[in-house]
Amino acid sequence: MKKNTNQEIHIDVNFLTALTSSLEAYVKGKMQAVEILKFIECSLPEDDKANWNPKSEFKGYELIETFLEVHGMTQAELARLLDSTPAKLNDLIKGRRKISSSTAHKLAKLFKVEHTAFL
Repeated sequence: MKKNTNQEIHIDVNFLTALTSSLEAYVKGKMQAVEILKFIECSLPEDDKANWNPKSEFKGYELIETFLEVHGMTQAELARLLDSTPAKLNDLIKGRRKISSSTAHKLAKLFKVEHTAFL
């Protein structure tokens, strides 16, 4: 990753490919979140490591969409499994609605991950 003078971070394609593979492995239960965070931390330039907060990098609502893609599910199917409506689930995925602890636990049970991934 490289910074330009406007303080933007530019990610190289190799890093992005490796990160995508790591996230897919996580979603499939073959990798732990801590392993992904360590991978990212090791890939950051020294200047960025001091300012990097893993919790601010990954939003729980973004993971829902990733899980849907990996599991080949539609929003309607997931909404049904969560005893929710497609509109409510879409609001969660778009970040317009906060994920409740109850919903986080349901998602965690369904996708076999820790509920804190969604909070």
